[in-house]
Amino acid sequence: MKPLAFRGTYSDWRLVKTRGVVQVVMEIPLADADSAYQILGGMPDASKERWFAVAPLSDAKQLPVLSLPAKREWRDLEPQQQAGIRCNEPTFIAFLQEQKFCDWHETNNAADCVRLICGVQSRSELSTNQKARMIWHGLDNQFEAWKIAERA
Repeated sequence: MKPLAFRGTYSDWRLVKTRGVVQVVMEIPLADADSAYQILGGMPDASKERWFAVAPLSDAKQLPVLSLPAKREWRDLEPQQQAGIRCNEPTFIAFLQEQKFCDWHETNNAADCVRLICGVQSRSELSTNQKARMIWHGLDNQFEAWKIAERA
């Protein structure tokens, strides 16, 4: 299971006047560096701000083992969950813009475009409306095929 927390010691505080923030520097034991890097999501991306909580530990040796539940397979997710995930993926948005141009042009929004294509008012209907579910799965399959074709 993927760890959710790591330990470190507070070692410095730096003022960044030009951005109106401070940087809090934590030192992490080298043995824990890979875990910390994974938890933090790899290299920072200035365009995708991620927030974290920091809390003091009374005894760093007693750090509780926290972990995520096992990752679910795509096919095990409900269609509305799949659609919600897809609508936030830049490649899916590019697919809609390129392959579903008429629908995209009418909405200019991934979630609205999916609802229009599937003929529903809400993505939650993808789980209750059999026809909409089938249309969604077809759209998702087209997207997967398009991704493969784009890489070829």
